[in-house]
Amino acid sequence: MKNSFLKKSVCAVMTAALLFTSTGCGAFLAKIASKNATEYLTDALDAFYADPVSGLSDYDDSFEIPGLLDESLQFALDGIAGSSYEIGEVSLNKGRTTAKIPVTFSKVIEVEDIPMGTVDEVADALGDCDKSDVEITFTLKNKDGDWTIEDMSELIEVFFDPYTSLVFIDENGMPTSYNQPFFEECTVDSAWYDPYMATPLSTGSLHGAPEAMLAVVYFDRPMYLTFTANLVRGGEVVQSIEVDTNGKTIAYCEFWGETYQSGTYTMELVYDDGTVTETTPLTIN
Repeated sequence: MKNSFLKKSVCAVMTAALLFTSTGCGAFLAKIASKNATEYLTDALDAFYADPVSGLSDYDDSFEIPGLLDESLQFALDGIAGSSYEIGEVSLNKGRTTAKIPVTFSKVIEVEDIPMGTVDEVADALGDCDKSDVEITFTLKNKDGDWTIEDMSELIEVFFDPYTSLVFIDENGMPTSYNQPFFEECTVDSAWYDPYMATPLSTGSLHGAPEAMLAVVYFDRPMYLTFTANLVRGGEVVQSIEVDTNGKTIAYCEFWGETYQSGTYTMELVYDDGTVTETTPLTIN
């Protein structure tokens, strides 16, 4: 009886010791894994702050900032330099192969409703913007002891994308570059015209086989650009013409010299690779 009791006591003590050792070892390994993942992410973020454009090439080879005007890029870089980050508590999976780490970025400029202006005017507007804290959770993977970061593109969304909307003008109020936000602001409306009477159509259709088609785009300021007007039917461009504005506030897009078959047409006015505006559909019966 005494020997049996002794054996059971020894077994219980050994089991408890093994359990404690196993649990302690797991916690120790988790602590090491969390430390290594945090250090790797810290190195990556430090590289980003040292060179926001290309510093992450060794950590995320798909990281590519959007095309920005030189002035916009400088404002974005200034915004990054004025921010800071703090790494939060690591969350590990059971096998210690995945780590999720929240990072809080402080004093991030909220680039919203910035009117077009000179570089100084845009700078003043950005200076009046609110600043906030933004949290991004990064996912890291561990393979054979080496950590990698799955995706860092949220840094682009936070620190670069907002600056693509900036539009700069010169002292005379004319843009120094042209992009989609500029055209969205200065385009008032577009309309189809009767090609014979040169007056706006009251309906969305024409009867017969017109010898020409006329669309007009209205702007809120004089324009000095040469646009391309595309006549589109069934999703395909059937005719393209150049349209010179020559300081007018109206772009006349007159198509002629083709056979305009029955169908539904739209006209899209484009500049470089961007669409300025698109008309409502016009049906030829």
